[in-house]
Amino acid sequence: MTAQTSAYTPGRTERWYGWADAVGYVAVLNVLVLVFTLAGGVVLGFAPSVAAAVACSRGRIRGEAQPLVRTFASAWRGQLRRANLLQAPGWLLLAILGLNLTSFWGEPGSSALVVALVAAAALTVIHQLLVITMDAHYDLRARDCLRLALAFGLRFPGVPLLLAATTTLVAAVTAWLPGLLPTISVGLWLYLCTALCLSFFAANDRQVEAEPSTTV
Repeated sequence: MTAQTSAYTPGRTERWYGWADAVGYVAVLNVLVLVFTLAGGVVLGFAPSVAAAVACSRGRIRGEAQPLVRTFASAWRGQLRRANLLQAPGWLLLAILGLNLTSFWGEPGSSALVVALVAAAALTVIHQLLVITMDAHYDLRARDCLRLALAFGLRFPGVPLLLAATTTLVAAVTAWLPGLLPTISVGLWLYLCTALCLSFFAANDRQVEAEPSTTV
């Protein structure tokens, strides 16, 4: 007599429940980012809100059980000063690029400049995402996050490409359906970008372990 074993395959109901749970999670995350951004007067509230969203997304991706609202609020308070100092250069540069882009958009003979400004803005956003995610994942000094994020993006060119593609896709869908912005777009964007960054961080960590002399 032989025992028969079979692998458990999630049914359609379980898969739908998993999708619904994921959508609900990023929707609540989206609301929390908006609410806590306003709570910080927008200027001082946005950076810690993004940092808290990335930290919560990281926890969920790693399978950590956490009450989302309480964890987000705690992370927001803890990151209020650090996140603003860490992210200020990137967001300030992005604001300057945006203002210049608005000024030159549609002007005769400015096509090349507009393309350059768009490319610079895209690279700034990607670097900012790497900085925020790296800060949430590793125990680093703020200045090291800025430097290592740049080095990481240069070492793994697939990271900027995937982050750019994800950002472009979310932005395009949101532009087509603006109602997604206050409901899910921001939370989904940060969650997906966090997942991408963590996968590359894990690959880098494995490579560093295999080659102790290699650094980011």
